[in-house]
Amino acid sequence: MKKKSRFLTGLLSAVMALSLCAMPAAADDVNPKATTANPVWTQDTGSITIHKYEWNGTKNGAPATGEENDTQLPVGEDGKKPTPLAGATFEIYKVHDENWLKSYYSYSSSETFDFKKWNVYAEKSGNAYKVKSDANLKKEKDATTDATGKAEFKDLPLGLYLVIESKAPDSVTTACEPFFVSVPMTKVKDSQTNPLSDWLYNVHVYPKNKTSYGDATLQKIGKQSGNDTENITMEGYKFKLYKKQETGAWMQITKLPKNGVDNTGDAIGENGVLTTNANGQISVSGLSNGVYAFVETGVNAADGYILDSGIAYVFKIDNAKMVKAADTDVAADIFPEGTTSFDFTSFDESGTSQVKVVNYKPDFKKEVTKRGKTTTSADNDADYAIGDEVPYTLTINVPENIAKLNTFKVTDTMDKTQLLCNEKSIVVKAEDTQLSEDNAYTLTMAAADSSNSGFTIDFKANAKTAINSYAGKTITITYTATLQHGASVDVAGNVNKADLRYSKKTNIAEGETDEPYDIHDEAVVYTFKTGILKKGDDGKKLQGVEFTLYKKFEDTKDTGYIENEETVGAIFAGNKKPFLSDDETKKLGLDSTAKWFEVTNLITKENGIDIANGLPNGTYKLVETKTNEGYNLLSGPVDANLTIDYKTTWNSTTSFDNNGQIIKHGEAKTTTFNDGKYEYKEITIINRKGFNLPVTGGFGTLLFSAIGALLVVGGVGVLMSTKKKKKGNA
Repeated sequence: MKKKSRFLTGLLSAVMALSLCAMPAAADDVNPKATTANPVWTQDTGSITIHKYEWNGTKNGAPATGEENDTQLPVGEDGKKPTPLAGATFEIYKVHDENWLKSYYSYSSSETFDFKKWNVYAEKSGNAYKVKSDANLKKEKDATTDATGKAEFKDLPLGLYLVIESKAPDSVTTACEPFFVSVPMTKVKDSQTNPLSDWLYNVHVYPKNKTSYGDATLQKIGKQSGNDTENITMEGYKFKLYKKQETGAWMQITKLPKNGVDNTGDAIGENGVLTTNANGQISVSGLSNGVYAFVETGVNAADGYILDSGIAYVFKIDNAKMVKAADTDVAADIFPEGTTSFDFTSFDESGTSQVKVVNYKPDFKKEVTKRGKTTTSADNDADYAIGDEVPYTLTINVPENIAKLNTFKVTDTMDKTQLLCNEKSIVVKAEDTQLSEDNAYTLTMAAADSSNSGFTIDFKANAKTAINSYAGKTITITYTATLQHGASVDVAGNVNKADLRYSKKTNIAEGETDEPYDIHDEAVVYTFKTGILKKGDDGKKLQGVEFTLYKKFEDTKDTGYIENEETVGAIFAGNKKPFLSDDETKKLGLDSTAKWFEVTNLITKENGIDIANGLPNGTYKLVETKTNEGYNLLSGPVDANLTIDYKTTWNSTTSFDNNGQIIKHGEAKTTTFNDGKYEYKEITIINRKGFNLPVTGGFGTLLFSAIGALLVVGGVGVLMSTKKKKKGNA
């Protein structure tokens, strides 16, 4: 009986070892000497049922018996038993048949078998096992554990079987080592009383696996061209998570794993869509091992960043760690839904491993050059005179993904009654290189019959690609527009508008609607007026009085007007004016230390008023050249200075509206003049009546002659009377 007991103990030890899974099933290396006759088996078939669990604890369960009994499972410190593991595939191979097994169990048999040497038949394959090609074993069956962790092999012919885990779930660190199962085997409860008479035909085994789950983090980055600061507070950006399958195809992950099976646990995101938090991050915990990809599906339109669609940002979860993926980890021509390319370089291995997804957006501004200064003094408002060619600059910071955009164009508009664009003045430069319309853009001027006098520059029209080489750089468009006689001289000013329109996402498919973002900016040009109200000293308004308006040449503001050393260019109605000579300046009573030039002539109307419209700020003098009869000309020039200090406050915004437009400077503006409200008023000039000299040959001449004669006669009489008195006194 001792030999029988030793034999059965060795065999049962093999089965019990199955519960550990890290060790192969083992039998006594010494062939037992049975003491009974050949066993009597009452069935021709049996079964093997595998109960698969994930267990990362340190405790072991009760010894395996081969019977169905979950008391063999270990219990953790929290009192919980292992979690069933679905998705584990097992294969069974018959190593020896019924006759061999009977001979092995008979006490007369000389058969031996080393149950520990499974590696004679199987070898490691990835995180699972496979049968060696030279093992000469034929697979009987395979089965995969269900949600309860159970896989069954029924109707098995009696014999000795090798069991291997040929496919482990992605969450499994290492598959269970191969083991042997005898069908039938003796029941443990009868091993001492009747060891060979009670046989177990349906064998249950409880192998366990160690599992690991990893966390994935995505960091959203915003990069505006022309700005070195990265924005990481990008809340509200949408992503989907995909996992590569064995076939190379991609499956969207909408739920966490459960029982080791993907997409069977708790839901992630909202309807499978993950959204960045206030820190621009997405974090997903509890992912099984495998190759994954984040795919961006939506942006926060209020930020104006471009959705870089069609890209799968790839990474791996490997033994609970997020690691960088390689191109060999994916099938080169199979992409997640809606994508056409893989990105492996966005994975950041420094510090906390994460995928960094960058979105780009351009910047755009419109400026008008201050009068007489260089383009470095550009701003959103300036003052000019009618006839002036007003210089404008449009500055575009090109996004890094310009090559992928369907729309990228600038439109500039102006009211032709106020401003007239000079087509030949338009110059487009990228950095210091002047771009050609032949290969970089298309220029379209506003229709001649429209009220607009502007243009459109389309950088993406006709599939032109020269602009792509300037990704991340700066493009400037400079041009001039002539201020017209219809220009506004009030607080509204003369507004010039510009828009940069660019696609909201990359890789827009043919036939797909492109509804671009719009960055809107404006600049305003003011022009002013001065006028006279001519009255006599009796309060009568004088008509027909003539004046000439002169302007002092100012080096800091009027440099743009210099034609040559002797003349000044257009300042009023486009006329070229010569500088006054020194003699002319002195004769007119103007400041002889400055240069002066004539602006225009004024003639008072019936109401005594005349106005000079469309003037810039500056020092002006009115010189009266003709007045009404009976009134004296002014003895010197009259001040008509324009020193209007204007400040424009725009109702600007910093985010895009629901239509994808941002208005950096808009029509809703407030202009303050001289720290208060601008109110124009004419300069009142009073002329006084003079003394009227007599006309030659008229009555007045005779009268004065008679009076003179009387004065002479009277004088002679006084003289003679005086002489007589002197003689009488002698």
